[in-house]
Amino acid sequence: MRAIVAEKYGPPEVLEVQNVPKPTPGNGEVLVKVEAASVNPLDIQTRRGDYTEYIAAPFKMGVDVSGTVEAVGDGVDSLAVGDEVFYSTRVLSNEGGYAEYHVEQAQLIAKKPEGLSFVDAASLPIAASTAWVCLIERGRLKAGDRVLIHGASGGVGLFAVQIARLTGADVVATSRQEVQDLVRSLGAYKTVDYRDADAWEQLSAHSGGGYDVVIDLVGGDTIEKSLSLLATGGRVVSIVDQPKAQGLYDGWGFNAEIHLVFLTPSAERLARLGNLTARGLLKPLVEQTLPLEQAAEAHRLIEAGGRTGKIVLVTS
Repeated sequence: MRAIVAEKYGPPEVLEVQNVPKPTPGNGEVLVKVEAASVNPLDIQTRRGDYTEYIAAPFKMGVDVSGTVEAVGDGVDSLAVGDEVFYSTRVLSNEGGYAEYHVEQAQLIAKKPEGLSFVDAASLPIAASTAWVCLIERGRLKAGDRVLIHGASGGVGLFAVQIARLTGADVVATSRQEVQDLVRSLGAYKTVDYRDADAWEQLSAHSGGGYDVVIDLVGGDTIEKSLSLLATGGRVVSIVDQPKAQGLYDGWGFNAEIHLVFLTPSAERLARLGNLTARGLLKPLVEQTLPLEQAAEAHRLIEAGGRTGKIVLVTS
């Protein structure tokens, strides 16, 4: 079968199409014929060598998968041959979605709702699940809350705006000026261009006495600067590795909570998100599809920045 393999860490050019043996499902696993696999920032980090302690070269890539079950291993009764499915892999231990076939534990795989395309389904697992965990499971967002989403025009951010809107929360978001109309159309009542010299003053002016939840999708000193914008008991939730210390003093006065999120896959969560999407309540935003062989180009596009929505690789 065809698969994207990197023999070493490095730039996008290390990604090669290779013919490798077709995998066989073990106990509790299923073999999926991959139709689509979306590209995530996590893939970029893996390729360049950020997680060498977990993934040794040579390595395969891809953590978002949609496709059709082709074979099931012993002990699997939740899925059957022919089922259309989607899932995120065991992150940092079972990458390999950039391929014609992939094997994963059945308990992590959700059935794809009818009417949801393979491309749209592949765009959901990491991005939509991360947004859900940040807002609902960790942020405990509810109707009437005020939420600030930093980095709302990225893959996670676009889902976060929509999920926040579905809860009945008031959404303020930062994004590039050129995509603010899109972010507002998805549910933000106020958008701020993070490049404005007075961006933080604008965010404070629209806080309505303080944000109940702040979502950090950009990193840097966002946690530190956001603490002073919280309501009492407010939560800051971040998905970004923090290479430098953050000043947390401003959080004491608000009894603030800080949550650092690294996603763990859940078929139950993903099934819920798939159903919301199939009902038209969540809208996947796929910017571009590329053939599997152009995985390196997909990485170049993401590293160039300025993306709005997901890039998805297709196998046929």
